Amino acid sequence: MDRARRDLLTQAPRHVEAPRGTFALRSPNRPNMISQSTVRITALDPLRATFGIDAIDCFDGTPLLDIKPWLATIDMPPGDAG
Repeated sequence: MDRARRDLLTQAPRHVEAPRGTFALRSPNRPNMISQSTVRITALDPLRATFGIDAIDCFDGTPLLDIKPWLATIDMPPGDAG
């Protein structure tokens, strides 16, 4: 996320025939450093202001900018079963 390349406007992934624009892919190599992930909070420690999560695809020390709750009425695409 914050350590990914920022200079790739197109990329050629193995699963497609021709290069595609970075924003059309799920690559971490993006022009901006902000990414988002959905995680499950597994522990809260209000005394140390820390929390645990189940899994995320980033390095330890990656900056955290914001935390938002999951709201099925907003965050789940129409037609998906929760």
